[in-house]
Order: sequence, then structure tokens, then C-alpha cells
Amino acid sequence: MLKKLSIRIVNWQIKQGNLKQEEQAIYEYAYEILLNQIINLLFASLIAWYFRMPIVVAVFLAIYIPLRSYSGGYHATTNWGCTLVSAFILVLICGVYPNIPQEIAVLYPVLSVISGVCIFLFAPVPDINKPLDQLETRKYKIFSRIIWGVESLLGIFLYCMKLQIGLVIAMGHGVFTIMLLLGIIKYKFFCLHAKNDIFNV
Repeated sequence: MLKKLSIRIVNWQIKQGNLKQEEQAIYEYAYEILLNQIINLLFASLIAWYFRMPIVVAVFLAIYIPLRSYSGGYHATTNWGCTLVSAFILVLICGVYPNIPQEIAVLYPVLSVISGVCIFLFAPVPDINKPLDQLETRKYKIFSRIIWGVESLLGIFLYCMKLQIGLVIAMGHGVFTIMLLLGIIKYKFFCLHAKNDIFNV
């Protein structure tokens, strides 16, 4: 649906003389990504409103999105699949966050360390729909480590100040780690499946 809508938008802009015909495919992809992000933000806003947790949702997205953007990991095969997975994660965060006792605040640094180890060992993880060349791999590797470092320092500060909102950073790192590992499994399975198809030809 989003692809069809993006095609219509680009075709209309080409007719208006705002875009060039030879750049049609690039703009269609860009509009599809933009529309998907708008829908995801709309769902996030509705979830934040329903649970009365705008700060929790905002902090989680501010932590999670940059890491995912540069470190890669699991990606759904469709836009709606991506939206549903993102919405499910936010609902899970909002549902779990108020019920976590302060006594297990030790999870703050533990989850951040685990995510850091995964980033240094595996990131960036390519996806079937988003392969990376050598230059992108080097750039994403550096940025993912820097982002993780900044977020971890912030998490440590909040942990030392005994502020519970720091738990959102730890939860963001925990969810990120799971998605990163799922992305590795998916990519390895795809590569293995592709190899078998080649040998069976």
C-alpha cells in the first residue's frame, strides 16, 4: 500500500515538473521510507498517549533508533510488519516499565555492557534488503560504537543518580541486543539458504 502511494506521489510530482523521470525510483523509495516513518511515529504517539508515558516512549526511541540505524539487525520483510513489530516493542516497554522494582537497578549497567559487547563483535549487521559495502561497514561500525558509548555514559549517570528513567536506556539496549542477534540469525540463514540453492542448480 505504501509503495503504491509513494508511486502516485512521485508520478504526480513528475507531471508537475518538480521531479525528473530518471530519478523516479530513488524518490519512490524515499517516499516509501518517509511514509513508513510517519506511520511508526503516529503509532508511537498513540501508545505514549494510551499508557500516559510520553517521556518513556520518547527516551526509548531516542536511544533505540540511532543504535538500530547504524548497527543493523532484524528487519521485517514488509513495512506493515516493521510497524507492528515496533508497536509491539513499545507496548511491551510501557507495560513492563512501571512494574520493574528499583531493587534490580543493577540491570542498567549489565544490559548496556552486553549490548556493547554485541556491537563491538557484530555490528553492523547487514540485512537481505539492506546490504552494506566496505565503506558503509566501516562508517557504521564507528558510529554505532560512538552512539553506544554516549548512551552508556548517560545510563551510568542516571544509574548513579538513582533515577528510574535510566532503566529505559537499559531496556532499549536489551531490546536492541535481541534484534541484533535475530538479525544475525536471519542473515546467516539467508546466506546458507542461498548457498544451497546455488549448489542445487
